[in-house]
Amino acid sequence: MTEKTKIFTLTICGILFAYILYNSYHSDNLFQIFFYIILGGIGLYILFNGIFSDIEKYKKTKELESFYVTLIGTFLVILNFGIFSYYEIKLNSPTLLKAENHGVYAYFKKNGEYIIKSGSWASKKHFYGNYTIKDSIIIVDRNYFDDVLVTNKFVIRKIKNAFGEDDKGKIKNYLLELDKNGKEINNNYLFEIVEDNRK
Repeated sequence: MTEKTKIFTLTICGILFAYILYNSYHSDNLFQIFFYIILGGIGLYILFNGIFSDIEKYKKTKELESFYVTLIGTFLVILNFGIFSYYEIKLNSPTLLKAENHGVYAYFKKNGEYIIKSGSWASKKHFYGNYTIKDSIIIVDRNYFDDVLVTNKFVIRKIKNAFGEDDKGKIKNYLLELDKNGKEINNNYLFEIVEDNRK
């Protein structure tokens, strides 16, 4: 394999890997693991092979240009690691509130950011943004979440037997949507708060 072929193949694999990795944090896809294995395997093979070839070439020429493959590969590794780190920090930051209902999960982080995931178990869409909370009112920075949430304002309410007598008189905290006039949208989704770290 020529140096130009190595650089071209490595670049394509690295950029495609970054694209799929980025998309994986915005929507779930069952097949992404196969792309990771194929693209990652090809890319790493070319990179490690290229590093040794670059070293041998440098020994002969004593020119820094000998490390083209190594430098491009290192940049692509850093790019992908940066994408991974950025979203993992978001996902793993401390949670203030977590609410869920039938495949929809809302995480309100302590740092003022939220993550909302909606869809079927294999194809959830992920939404990121910022929110503010005052008393029991939460306001987020967008109005629409994949046909599930249709407002940017929510209220935390204590409700008894929210889903009928099967709840056996239990009182739980729920997240309800509010319309633009501040009235509860009762015919929409009711989200049970399953984690509450407010003090």
